[in-house]
Amino acid sequence: MARRSLSLLNHLTTKRSHPSFTRSVTYMPRPGDGKPRPVTLIPGDGIGPLVTNAVEQVMEAMHAPVYFERYDVHGDMNRLPSEVLDSIRKNKVCLKGGLKTPVGGGVSSLNMQLRKELDLFASLVNCVNFPGLPTRHENVDIVVVRENTEGEYSGLEHEVVPGVVESLKVMTKFCSERIAKYAFEYAYLNNRKKVNILTLSLAS
Repeated sequence: MARRSLSLLNHLTTKRSHPSFTRSVTYMPRPGDGKPRPVTLIPGDGIGPLVTNAVEQVMEAMHAPVYFERYDVHGDMNRLPSEVLDSIRKNKVCLKGGLKTPVGGGVSSLNMQLRKELDLFASLVNCVNFPGLPTRHENVDIVVVRENTEGEYSGLEHEVVPGVVESLKVMTKFCSERIAKYAFEYAYLNNRKKVNILTLSLAS
């Protein structure tokens, strides 16, 4: 595994002579002109409006050069409105509260629809300790990268016979390699020296 990890990292860091090659960046670039940037805002359901409103207050207190395009989307809708998807594609950034997942009835979760429509295949979570804030574990500084569209997130379920439901955990070579490349590229761009690969074969 170590040799394979090293070869993948060497592949990412090797200079290419092809003039059209550009390294993709896994984070938003800093705005250079200082003009206010539009951000799509979906307050969502439950505590979503409370959390997103707190973020709005922080942005206002910081005089951050952003403004929000608000859309009222709720988990009981059948589909995401096209204008919401257009806004996210245009702005490239979205502040989203949680959307409740309907139970039964064969209705697809809007959270899953959003992932698939925009191909949001990577979930990125940074876990780090802050000075002066006591926690159970110390010296934590890890980043968790998770594939977000396959496996249990495939959404392929059906009733075999009355009372028996089968859920398919589908994974492809393409998506597995894509999330691995994303993780190694993130590590390279953020000066991290190690990438651990975990599988959740017992996850339910």
